[in-house]
Amino acid sequence: MKRFVAASAAAALLAAAGCRQSIDRRPPRARVRVAAAADLNAAMGDLVARFSGSHAVDVEASYGSSGTFYAQLLNEAPFDVFFSADLEYPRQLAARGLTLDGGEFQYAIGRLVVWVPNSSSVDVGRTGLKGLAAASIAHVSIANPDHAPYGRAAVAALRSA
Repeated sequence: MKRFVAASAAAALLAAAGCRQSIDRRPPRARVRVAAAADLNAAMGDLVARFSGSHAVDVEASYGSSGTFYAQLLNEAPFDVFFSADLEYPRQLAARGLTLDGGEFQYAIGRLVVWVPNSSSVDVGRTGLKGLAAASIAHVSIANPDHAPYGRAAVAALRSA
């Protein structure tokens, strides 16, 4: 009797597995792995949702510094698309033959922004970046210039102020 129950259970599982395959005949969804500069995090979520909703594609987005993604791509990281914060990293990948011909394009133009709290005595609108040298300014935060194009741009802007 125990053998009959075990055999019946096994047959039922096999039949159920076979039925499941016959019900779900949709082709599997494609997967696209995206490496995106961290500053795109807010916008990319909506873009990914819209794209995945209108295409049979699952998008897996990873966010980080463009320099880190560049290094990973040099070491054959499994990304399909790279949204860099500058043109230099994609150009370097293309120069090494690691991109599709004509696959590079500028998708946006960024700007540096200086922010100070309302309570600050520094009026950067009037003094510009030179105002950040005021004694009342204890800290200035920028993106890491070793990894982020906006960090390099911030250093250049501060040096020229």
